Amino acid sequence: MSKSESGVLMNATRAVVLCVIACLVACASNKAGMKSPELPAKYWLEEEVPGIRDEHRDGLQAAAAFHDPDKVFSFDDCVYLTMQQSPALVASAVSLEIQRLALINTVWQYFPEPRMNIRVTNNVTRYNENTKDTPGDYGRPVMRPQYYGYLMNPVVTYFEQQAKRIMINLAISLHRKAVGEAIYKIARAYLDLQAKRKIAALQKELLPVVKEGAAYWQRVEEVEGAQGTQLYLARQRERDVELLLEETAIEESMQLSDLKVLAGVGRDAPLNVNTDKADAILAGFDGTRLKWEERWPVLEDEYLLRGQVELADYNIMVAWAQYMPLINVDIDTNPPSGQYQPSGGTSDYFLHFNFDIPLIDWGVRYRGVQVARMKKAEAFHDVDQKRAAYSGKWLQAKQKAELANTELKLAKTRFETAEMQNREAEIGYKAGTVEFPEVLGSREAGVKAAIRLAEADLAWRRARLDWMYLAGVLQERYLRPPAGDFL
Repeated sequence: MSKSESGVLMNATRAVVLCVIACLVACASNKAGMKSPELPAKYWLEEEVPGIRDEHRDGLQAAAAFHDPDKVFSFDDCVYLTMQQSPALVASAVSLEIQRLALINTVWQYFPEPRMNIRVTNNVTRYNENTKDTPGDYGRPVMRPQYYGYLMNPVVTYFEQQAKRIMINLAISLHRKAVGEAIYKIARAYLDLQAKRKIAALQKELLPVVKEGAAYWQRVEEVEGAQGTQLYLARQRERDVELLLEETAIEESMQLSDLKVLAGVGRDAPLNVNTDKADAILAGFDGTRLKWEERWPVLEDEYLLRGQVELADYNIMVAWAQYMPLINVDIDTNPPSGQYQPSGGTSDYFLHFNFDIPLIDWGVRYRGVQVARMKKAEAFHDVDQKRAAYSGKWLQAKQKAELANTELKLAKTRFETAEMQNREAEIGYKAGTVEFPEVLGSREAGVKAAIRLAEADLAWRRARLDWMYLAGVLQERYLRPPAGDFL
């Protein structure tokens, strides 16, 4: 290579290096000034993804307008608001975004990554400086760029890409499962709020009764002039009822705070919740008409397990593909044997294809295949194990619902008995055969029986809701069924 050509090449190389450094600095500057997104894009709301049902899409898109402090939130409104901004769904949404980016990276692995290596060399010793055939640039620094790139294993890349597609589907399913769990928690909070408000109203009815009892014993003691224990006990019952009212109010406030946290609303932000129609959550559900064998194939859990088996198949192929040779390309000035360059000539560039073929790997790749096969066997075992566990959970949910229904019937019978005794006491008091304290006791017993009935009704509705969630019926009201053809 002549001095002029060497100088031109060195100047061009310096220019390339400076451009690369400038680009890196600019990219770092832009990245430093960019605002990081708080939440990922909600791809699970798009049409091609198994997300929310079409009839609920308008309500979901309008969830951003729910910040009006005067708005009264129905159950559907809270579901939409939770889907839109709940912090409980951030983890699954971020995981979905990560899997999408991983798929993009896998697709780009089909293309080699061109790289440039700049080598600057100089003589350490100059023993041949006075030799006749010494090149003109002998003893001077020489800068030579070399270009190379690794060609990714196409077989590995293909199966990794298919595996990433399955992982995206699994991430979508996990996000849908998180949404379904959020819907279940909201439904449970609505039922609890409705019951707490009903119980609080009954406790308020109990307060005048115990106050009337305390006033009665106060008049008796004023007439008799004696200090007895009945007045003390009546005042103690009055204090107990007042504390019960305070306890119920605190529990209601805590339940509402939990609902705010779930929906992504600040604890101090107003959230007016209407629970009058909370019974509609359970409308039309009858678990006795369903079979667990029919519900299991349409659940997210079964979809996830099948996806794990399919993913294990591709991982086995990825392990087998490790036997493929590695290929890389080099462009440099190193001549192969038999193509030596003259001392006074110009250096040529050569293209080299390198095939890196493993001869003996001491069983590393084979053991990788065996591990992948064991992962598939483990996935198959999980399918059978969780299917059997689901049948057990179904039986437990059925038994809990039957037990809660029996306790509800018992509470109704006791409430009807208390009402009948109350009517008899009222009639006897008017007839002069029953004393007033007995009438007050029957009234108090009737209100307490009504409170126990409300608690039994809540337990029965909770049991039905748990069964409804286990069957996937609650989630299906808002989410489309899993798309099995995705895998």
